[in-house]
Amino acid sequence: MNVLGILSGLFAIIFVLLLLASWSRLRKGRFLKAGFYAMPASLAFLSFALLLLVISNLSTYQRLTSERDILLISTQKISNQNYQVELNYVDTSDNHSLDTVYLQGDEWRLEAKILKWKGWANLLGMDSYYQLDRISGRYRDIEQATSKPVSAFQLTHQQRGINLWELKRLMKSNLPFLDAYFGQAIFLPLRDDAIFAISINQAGLVARPANNIAIQALENW
Repeated sequence: MNVLGILSGLFAIIFVLLLLASWSRLRKGRFLKAGFYAMPASLAFLSFALLLLVISNLSTYQRLTSERDILLISTQKISNQNYQVELNYVDTSDNHSLDTVYLQGDEWRLEAKILKWKGWANLLGMDSYYQLDRISGRYRDIEQATSKPVSAFQLTHQQRGINLWELKRLMKSNLPFLDAYFGQAIFLPLRDDAIFAISINQAGLVARPANNIAIQALENW
């Protein structure tokens, strides 16, 4: 069980104990003492509920403890600057194993969100989390990039609970225990039958060629 799960369990136990103590004194007609226990019981319940919402949102992310392989990107040329791109997910814990998208351009671009704790949260041993955000096509020529339509596809799951990414974006330095890394992205050439292996670590996304065509594509890029 992670740190947030342990904390939510502790707050739940504290809430139950304080609620029982308050109820016991209420039955005896000791209303003042019952209120004395009811106040911290309410605070414990609110803390428990808040942690559940945070845990619910983090469940839409993947835990990041060290560098890990996350997917293979395979590209097939349909026509000039038009490609079919398959994303084969290595981690299929959410029963999501394959996406097929169609991208226009000379390169593919993959973006991700990384939540990283700092300060006391980091000292407690809380893991970083990541979430793939989107994949899009990219034109090398700036005139094409400004004149042709952009092909982009969302990769994120539906958000649940408190959206920590948006909360950090809105509150900025008011959440000093949480880092939200914006703009974590990589882009590599679109080539017929090329395969790239994508991994992620604490610094961000890493792409490596997974077949000879991908190696040649990088050499000629």
